[in-house]
Amino acid sequence: DYSTVILDENQQILRVFLNKDEQWCLPPQPDAPIPEKLRQAVLTYEDRYFYYHFGINPVSMVRALYQNITSGKTVSGASTITMQVARLMSPKKRTYPNKILEILQAFKIELNYSKDEILQLYLTHAPYGGNVIGYQAASLRYFRKLPESLTWAEAAMLAVLPNAPGLITPDSRSQLLKEKRDRLLQRLLSRGIIDLETFRLATLEEIPDRSQPFDMLAPHLSQYLKSTHAPDGGIVLTTIRAEHQQWIEELVRQHLTYLAHLGIRNGAVLVAETRSGKVRAYVGSQNFWDAAAQGQVDGVRAPRSTGSILKPFLYALSIDEGLLMPQTQIKDVPTFFGAFSPANANEGHEGIVTARQALVRSLNVPAVRLLNRYGLHSFYLFLKSAGLSTLFRSAEDYGLPLILGGAEATVWDMARLYRALGNGGKFAPLQVLSSPPRRENDARSLISPMACYLTVNILRELSRPGAEYYWEQYQNQWPLAWKTGTSYGQRDAWAIGVSPQWTIAVWVGNFDGEGNANLSGARCAAPLLFDIFNYLPKNPELSWFPKPGDDNIRTVNICMETGYLAGLDCPHPVLVEAPHTVRPLKICPYHKRIFVTTDKAHQVCSLCWENGKYTSVSKLIYPPDVTQYLRQHGHLISAVPPHQPGCPAQNQEKPLEIIYPQNNARLWVPRDFGGALQKVIMRVAHREEQRTVYWYLDDRYKGTTLERHEKPLSLTTGWHTLEVIDETGFRDRKEFYVAMRSQRE
Repeated sequence: DYSTVILDENQQILRVFLNKDEQWCLPPQPDAPIPEKLRQAVLTYEDRYFYYHFGINPVSMVRALYQNITSGKTVSGASTITMQVARLMSPKKRTYPNKILEILQAFKIELNYSKDEILQLYLTHAPYGGNVIGYQAASLRYFRKLPESLTWAEAAMLAVLPNAPGLITPDSRSQLLKEKRDRLLQRLLSRGIIDLETFRLATLEEIPDRSQPFDMLAPHLSQYLKSTHAPDGGIVLTTIRAEHQQWIEELVRQHLTYLAHLGIRNGAVLVAETRSGKVRAYVGSQNFWDAAAQGQVDGVRAPRSTGSILKPFLYALSIDEGLLMPQTQIKDVPTFFGAFSPANANEGHEGIVTARQALVRSLNVPAVRLLNRYGLHSFYLFLKSAGLSTLFRSAEDYGLPLILGGAEATVWDMARLYRALGNGGKFAPLQVLSSPPRRENDARSLISPMACYLTVNILRELSRPGAEYYWEQYQNQWPLAWKTGTSYGQRDAWAIGVSPQWTIAVWVGNFDGEGNANLSGARCAAPLLFDIFNYLPKNPELSWFPKPGDDNIRTVNICMETGYLAGLDCPHPVLVEAPHTVRPLKICPYHKRIFVTTDKAHQVCSLCWENGKYTSVSKLIYPPDVTQYLRQHGHLISAVPPHQPGCPAQNQEKPLEIIYPQNNARLWVPRDFGGALQKVIMRVAHREEQRTVYWYLDDRYKGTTLERHEKPLSLTTGWHTLEVIDETGFRDRKEFYVAMRSQRE
């Protein structure tokens, strides 16, 4: 019945568990040689002729029998080491019949085992006081060192200790133990095994006054590996590096101590090598023994809301799908998908942004619109294939909020996903056990290398927290592709970074799910991420990701202004690098060629132009909702000239649009604290800046707006029609249903 021992990559102990008998008994290591000092001390004390007899020493037995008879009591047992092994195998009372049985068992042991194996059996199972069994446990518990590092004094103490472990231990009557040890040292001196100087120095060494606790690193991982790989005892060799584990545990502890005054109690970290996938540090909580803060919860394997940390994968997949390039513009305007209306963290809208800006700023509205275009089911299946193990509902149940934190993930799974992003899109399990090594065919290529390369270059541009903001001004700083996330209700804060050498996943929050207004990925998790990244050793040859080979790249001609595939009307096409297998991009929808009069004051068409008095121009024409928000943010919008007055043609491009409510929307009208119904704010966008908009609700005039087209209206239960008309006659119309909340609600 052996203890479970968890070792790091260099066989340094991370944690030792008591066996079923509540003893410290390390598993035997037959391949490990017995330390020479301990061998000499034990043989000198216990069995000088061990290598010469066949299990018993006849001379010693005759002498012991004579002494016991003449004294009338048991004075000597004359047990050889082999006979003691027999006794350890099956403990019995010390009687002459049992002694005879031990002799017979000793003969059998000698026939089946070599002398070194017998000595190894004895040292591994001998009692060393209290609940310490075996020389390995004794060496670590009493001297905090491996047996091969024992001094002569320490080896002598361990040699004499099994002789009377219940009477003489380092924890009690240490003077008797020292006297016994020194007598053995005197015998070693008299037999020429040690010299006089060694003897004198050895006798000066003190007996330890207490047993030392085992080191305990990576306690959560150790507990997990014990339950899954060695529930009945044994040695588990991991990929953890003890020096990294110790430092990172301390960094987590210090960081959470700082956050504690804000009401943030817990954190978890996983560090893995990007290339090999080997886990080098595993921190399940800030303090395993902090019961008040639920420190024994394993935060690395606890599912938590993802916040925004899945967005980079959606953008990378969309690049492969031909939906966008980093330069492609995405609408950021009020958007409605049934009852779901995503909102950005700042509750504002930009009108239109590039994919690069949307990802760097982690805008929610563009991400949801992109997921709707890419396909909820396709993205859900990707997450399943990539190794996200916590998706327990269907894609429909998660819906489009999936990209904003509607699903849960573990720190372990997210480290696996980001490691793949830095590994050219090859998704493979992380490795925490040294054997067997991970096989190459376990990896699945789900994203192209070029899409990953473009994505990590975007993530490199995120502004770092605190003093790290100026990282590029220091020569000794290293780039990192990283992303933060904060879950709804501010319950979870994430920061995950990947470099060619390291993948680091950090989660901060409260294990009980309590929200906290101070909690955010950028403020709470990111500083810890960079503390860990700055601590880890760096390889100069792995400073940044290399560009994929030419066989993974093709060039695409895109519009410089919009980032879409350049059309015939785009004035400034540019060549950019894209994945070799990328699907065709959409042709630029915003550059359009229109015909205008020679003074460019009016648009004309075949029904109203005059020969020789018109020309064509290319114009960047955004939809009204985009133009409205661009103008609000101070962007200069190129005016589109109105159509020639009196032309019988109907211009197909409407310059105004009702943004809210959407057609066939169902609205719930809230009440104030006093029970009065609130007004609902209707919103309209107009492409032209100086235009008057006339409002009609159910064919009743409600007033006008200029520039900022918003109007609060009182509504009643039932269907309504909102119609708006500008001064040039363009109009838009939407129907919607209104329901009232009762005063109880």
